[in-house]
Amino acid sequence: MSRVVKRHRVIFSVLTLSVVALASAFFANGAQAGNPKSAVESLSNESRIGALEYWTPERLASARPMPLPRISAEDALGSNGANYVEEQAFGEPASGEGRQPAAKLPASLGRRLLSPEQIRAIQSNPAWSDENDELEGNNVGTLGAHFSSTRVFPDAATTTYPYLTVGKLFFTIPGQGNFICSGSVLRPRVVLTAGHCVHSGTSNPGFYQNFMFVPAFNNNVAPAGIWDWQFVVSPTTWTQGGGTFPNAQDIAMFEMRDLLVNGVSTKIGTITGFLGFTTSKLFPNHTTMLGYPANHDNGMRMHQVNAESFNKVNPNAVQYGSDMRGGSSGGPWVQNFGVPAAGQTGGSNAATNRVVGVTSFGFVSTTPLAQGSSVPDSRFSTVLTMVCNHRAGNC
Repeated sequence: MSRVVKRHRVIFSVLTLSVVALASAFFANGAQAGNPKSAVESLSNESRIGALEYWTPERLASARPMPLPRISAEDALGSNGANYVEEQAFGEPASGEGRQPAAKLPASLGRRLLSPEQIRAIQSNPAWSDENDELEGNNVGTLGAHFSSTRVFPDAATTTYPYLTVGKLFFTIPGQGNFICSGSVLRPRVVLTAGHCVHSGTSNPGFYQNFMFVPAFNNNVAPAGIWDWQFVVSPTTWTQGGGTFPNAQDIAMFEMRDLLVNGVSTKIGTITGFLGFTTSKLFPNHTTMLGYPANHDNGMRMHQVNAESFNKVNPNAVQYGSDMRGGSSGGPWVQNFGVPAAGQTGGSNAATNRVVGVTSFGFVSTTPLAQGSSVPDSRFSTVLTMVCNHRAGNC
């Protein structure tokens, strides 16, 4: 059965009063005067079969890491934040909180995706070394942005919250083939990724196809199931931005279809839990950056980088030190990642497991050892409101 899709272009300024009212209720502190009102572009998946039928083992094995969009060192150093305008914060409403899953992973969800032979082929494929780039084994590059970088270890950690919320996003770019990005669960049915992992940034080809999300992917095992998509939204800041970087809002969000788990229709967030979010908190801050970079473990295991904000870049972007490359696009940048200790009080920005950025771009050269993210602002909130409003129970 062929997929039937409908494209919608919705301008925020002409949204119905009911959606505006929902936005006001959803974000307790409300949109402040002067916040941008941006357009969004969305795509619905009305196929009864969905993307899961597309992803045979052969197609999974053919998927390549999405090349990390790259800028020059001159672009990074030129502004030094001189003309940077920070969006007015939305604050930290109760709806921005994350939530742990209620129970252990059902054994019925676990499955292997590829054969041992297919795994060996991936590990020997030069494409999985991210264009054969060689990265030095240190924790600071020529920009002077320090960081620490490690595989998520032990493997069992990937099946515990909050790591469990992070996963691989598989998709097809028409005329180019199958690719992989990273993403994270942000709400009961909502998955967050980069805009360039769902849309070309231009009208040709526009939205990509065959999206499938695998949370906690670990060395060919999908312990939390594989999840089909229903609806995807990205701001026109990205979809009509010409595909250039840095981009002021390189983000996108999915509504995922429910999955039958032991005979019960179940939301992805029920299985994985979900992260919180906070807008306009990327600089200054420190984060745990998570994803599946091809230059580490061939993208077969989850990787994490811990770093602090380093440099502001126009328009509306921030750089942190990192050695991750292609395949890490769309992965979350999370403040105060992990489980607080008993007696831990924190400071003025103590909210845990809040997404404050999404991996967007890197550098042409490998020597800077840094990545960038758009600063989530009111456009992020507009996209989330639209996904939340698309179906009852999404958020």
